Amino acid sequence: MTKAPTFSRQPVLCHCMNVFPGTTPQAKLTALCGCLTEVKNRLHGFADRPFPVGLWLDAATAEALRRDDDARAAWASQLHAAGFEAVTANAFPYGRFHDEPVKTSVYHPDWTCPERRDYTIAVADLLASLLPPDTIGSISTLPAGYRGHFPTTGEKPMLANILAVAEHLAKIHQQTGKIIRLGFEMEPDCLWEAPAEFADFFQRRLQSHEHAGFLGVCYDTCHQELLGHEPGAGLELLIDQGIPITKIQLSAAIRAPSVAAQEFLCRNFQDSVYLHQTRLIRNHTVIQSWEDLPLPTDLTSHSSNTDGEWRCHFHVPIFLDNLTGGLMAANAELKAILAAVRKTPSLCPTLEIETYSYNVLPGFLQCKSLADCLVKEAQFVQAQIAEMNYEL
Repeated sequence: MTKAPTFSRQPVLCHCMNVFPGTTPQAKLTALCGCLTEVKNRLHGFADRPFPVGLWLDAATAEALRRDDDARAAWASQLHAAGFEAVTANAFPYGRFHDEPVKTSVYHPDWTCPERRDYTIAVADLLASLLPPDTIGSISTLPAGYRGHFPTTGEKPMLANILAVAEHLAKIHQQTGKIIRLGFEMEPDCLWEAPAEFADFFQRRLQSHEHAGFLGVCYDTCHQELLGHEPGAGLELLIDQGIPITKIQLSAAIRAPSVAAQEFLCRNFQDSVYLHQTRLIRNHTVIQSWEDLPLPTDLTSHSSNTDGEWRCHFHVPIFLDNLTGGLMAANAELKAILAAVRKTPSLCPTLEIETYSYNVLPGFLQCKSLADCLVKEAQFVQAQIAEMNYEL
């Protein structure tokens, strides 16, 4: 079995580019040369060195670049010339991810489908051509599929597709020396919602495979908030079970600790684009679940209870604590994970700030610009792990 790669350097911090609309290579360059260049210029230490980013390309764009050597080389050259380097990639959203309803379609195709396998391989090949030397790369992906849509006979084709990608990542390593690992991003209402669920699958189906070292977990701190567990407990379980942590996504959810806050949340955060799973949590236990944020007209038919709190899967800027209307950031998991990274920098090679829902946030939570938000988020991480001497 291929051993999980190890590293001794501090993790790389970056922003995930799925916050930017537009799927074409030129649209990505526009975001890099506009918003992210402003972020790069405002953060200390990047005047004379590349600024790391987390790529997101939809399946059609990724495949087109993979098949066209000249276009891929030109795009990579422009990216480097602008002062950026790709250190990780998000291969969760397969198609469009902005400006139109996404909801549960973001989980399709799932890992039972060859399209998901082929998309992930295309992203891996692109990342391999962009990854800096001596950097362990990662790709995040969905946790198998949406539980309510996942076929009862799906485990066999899913396993075959996952192992095909693991073998491709091993081939990339053999041919280029570059290490890229695939991380499954546990999410509410998916086949693998909790760390224990993925750990069970990993040990049953993946651990004995010769290329299991190229597989692991992308740990999203927002998603873990909706489980109600003790902050940091999920990460500890994965480490204890020997599951590689390929990437940590730094994100925060929303807490609504009172009936008034729950009503404010339902009236002000309705969104037609993304899914916002919502949970009532009491004493670290989920009491009630909704597949999306309830509508204001549905409030009377749902349990609103001050003995507990709602948590909503809505990525809010990670530097916020008190929101408004009685709402608070659900960020205890985020802070616990940053404390763990501060204590053990070799825990994970990549930290990725992911606030993809910025563009659908109510105006009162947005900054004067997206660039301003991204700078403040990076500075928040810097303050949390200052002892690691981060330049971000």
